[in-house]
Amino acid sequence: MKLIQEIILDHAKVQLFESNLVRIEIFSDHIIALDESRQINDALGILSKGKQALVLMVAEEFAQFERSATDFSASDEGLRYTIADALVVKSLSHKILANFYLKFNKPAKPTKIFTNEVDAVKWLFSLTN
Repeated sequence: MKLIQEIILDHAKVQLFESNLVRIEIFSDHIIALDESRQINDALGILSKGKQALVLMVAEEFAQFERSATDFSASDEGLRYTIADALVVKSLSHKILANFYLKFNKPAKPTKIFTNEVDAVKWLFSLTN
């Protein structure tokens, strides 16, 4: 896939690819709280030009998420630029957190957990056919 544009924040990289796919990479050793989550969402809105996109979220192994960030991510405001979310987990702790997010936050948009990006992207694209 061709990279069209990216925004690099202190804690994350948000990339727009062709086919309306936005890849968000959370950097290792960063704690994502409400402010960081809002910044990522704002970058998503900028890259998607205010429209909804397919979102691929990849967190490096030692990235951490506060409850305020996961609550925001599942809210109407946090999902306003999202068609669907594919969450790629690379550690057991992220898998537990992602499962907790699905069970308790119950995001209103289709959201699924994956262990690799290839399967995650295939699933996202399958939703647009």
